[in-house]
Amino acid sequence: MEKELKDTGLYWQPLGGNNIDQISGHCYRYTAVSRNRGKKIFETIIVDLGKFDNHQALGVKNSSAAVPDIRRLLEAGKDIPKALFLTHSHPDHLNGIVHYLKNGYKLPPLYAGKYTFMILYDLLVEYHVPRSLWPKFNIITDGSKISFSALEIEVISSSHTCFDSFGLIIRSGKICVYHTGDMKIDQSLCFRKPTNLKRLKELSREIDYVVADFYGIYSDGFAPKEVDTYKRLVKIIKKNRKKRIFIPVYPTHPEMYLMAFMAALKCQKNVIFYGNTDFFTYLKMIVEYGLSFEGMAGKRIKVFYSHNKEDIAETEGNFAVIGTYNDIPPVFGATHKNSFGIITAATFFNPLKGQMNLHNIKFVTVGDFPELQGYGHGFLGDYEALNNLLDRRPVFIPTHCPVFMIDDVRELAAFIGLKLISPTPRNNQIYLLKKRTAKLVSSLPPKWLVVIYQSDGTAYFTEVFQKPTSGQGFLKRTISRRRCARRFKAYLVRRKHEKSPSS
Repeated sequence: MEKELKDTGLYWQPLGGNNIDQISGHCYRYTAVSRNRGKKIFETIIVDLGKFDNHQALGVKNSSAAVPDIRRLLEAGKDIPKALFLTHSHPDHLNGIVHYLKNGYKLPPLYAGKYTFMILYDLLVEYHVPRSLWPKFNIITDGSKISFSALEIEVISSSHTCFDSFGLIIRSGKICVYHTGDMKIDQSLCFRKPTNLKRLKELSREIDYVVADFYGIYSDGFAPKEVDTYKRLVKIIKKNRKKRIFIPVYPTHPEMYLMAFMAALKCQKNVIFYGNTDFFTYLKMIVEYGLSFEGMAGKRIKVFYSHNKEDIAETEGNFAVIGTYNDIPPVFGATHKNSFGIITAATFFNPLKGQMNLHNIKFVTVGDFPELQGYGHGFLGDYEALNNLLDRRPVFIPTHCPVFMIDDVRELAAFIGLKLISPTPRNNQIYLLKKRTAKLVSSLPPKWLVVIYQSDGTAYFTEVFQKPTSGQGFLKRTISRRRCARRFKAYLVRRKHEKSPSS
């Protein structure tokens, strides 16, 4: 791999995350190339190693997952990675680790937050990965600094939907990169640190590039504040005056567990946690992380982790059911007269909506109140604000979105003063990051490794070249290219109208 890195400097390579038309399987490589007494020195780190959700659409029979191809980096060579940094605990950034270990690969030391390692630990146990194969765990926090000769990394907290979500300040020579991780500007987070805007302001004259999470860039304005999600939950519960409130939450987003709980507490609703195995796994993680629902409840409400008749009888029919579920058991006694639903995810709970309709139980969804979803990714306004915060107006390198979205936003970005890298990066390309300009030095064919597990628990990879997968498999696009282009055009027209002297 080092033969593509001819000149000294800092190189960046997306190995997953700059996909054709899907949003998952994130993985990025940074390599600093320097010289010492005429000899080239390579220092490489990897940021994230996630899974590609839509693996079925790649057409490999009996597939269980797909992961970015980092095999060449893990082979013996001068640029073998010194570390693997994990920005947060979501599967599209984390779960590739398990599949590489199950395939017999040795990974470099891991750097991540406490909560991320809790999730990873659980995965490694679930997949029966022998302890002897586990990489070394190094816990990082906001402000941690790690050096690898020509590479210096500073950890910076990021507002997202889980605990210990981080971005990275990556320095090499005179180049400084802010790798955002999944991020929004929102400072109203619940029991978690928000994006460290104070530190970003201090670094505003140093940052040359922002490798940015552009997942939500097609929505105008700012991502909903979590305090607004909480207030909306409280308002809906109070307005509908039903004794039994059903609040299904997305399993990997603990902030929704907490906001739903606090809304129930505010409205003096007893809480029953109910859901599938995934839900209780994540709920257990929240408790082990150090949060006590009983402590927050005090003597104001009762908290139950089961749904047997005796527990429900103690609530006197006044309760909120929080969890991940697509059914309402008869034991809850839900009817159209005593119950109301608050659906907090766009499509995840469609079967539950059907059940509620069948029993004539009224409910609201994120279609009625978008802020109910709780959002972990910045909208267009978040990145306008970030761009204005950074005095040097850095070059933005979009990730975490289909490449067509980057192509389509260019005219709008130019109008609002957001400098985008050109050409649009695609998986497996390599860029040399210079002062204010990025040079494309290599375009290798992008690949996924499809993971297949055998009956004895062993795994093997099947190599598949990247191809369009929209509308195939269980994960379908939530926004088409045509609709995306129309949105950006509409935003541009609005901006031009607002800037026009006549307006």
